[in-house]
Amino acid sequence: MIRDLARNLAAFSEFKSFVIIEATFQRGTFSAGVEVLKNHASMALLRARSSEAELLIKMIRPRMEIKPALGSRVRSSEKIWRIFTAQEIFAFVEEIGDRNQIHQLNPPIVPALLILETICAAFQKNFVKLKFKNFVTAGEPLSLHAVENRLEIKSAGVRKILGELS
Repeated sequence: MIRDLARNLAAFSEFKSFVIIEATFQRGTFSAGVEVLKNHASMALLRARSSEAELLIKMIRPRMEIKPALGSRVRSSEKIWRIFTAQEIFAFVEEIGDRNQIHQLNPPIVPALLILETICAAFQKNFVKLKFKNFVTAGEPLSLHAVENRLEIKSAGVRKILGELS
């Protein structure tokens, strides 16, 4: 479901140099369509809807070139939840038509919508909102802490993503 919505958003090629800082997924009954809700020089708000779900993404244009952080480790006290591979990143961006160059770096940066899809599959919630604080790269061990309707994804003690679930 998220991949179908993401495919529709990939049609907005003018935003390929932007990065997602917030993604919200909601199940429900909607009128299908894709639209740009806000478009400024440094920020965009896009929405894709199907009859069953809505995906809202907030994007910004980075002020400097994006480079992945190398050598991230999970602290010994943190349990590894997930490690995204370069192969699954390449397959995901190919399938949805995402041409953003940050997903071609070495190591590639994990697409926000792949992380959102993974969270939705793990928690089976009707509403998921993720705020991206730092980039996640392929091969980076991630820990997940979920308490009630909140979650936090970290690597080496560094907060990467905060989330709300319901």
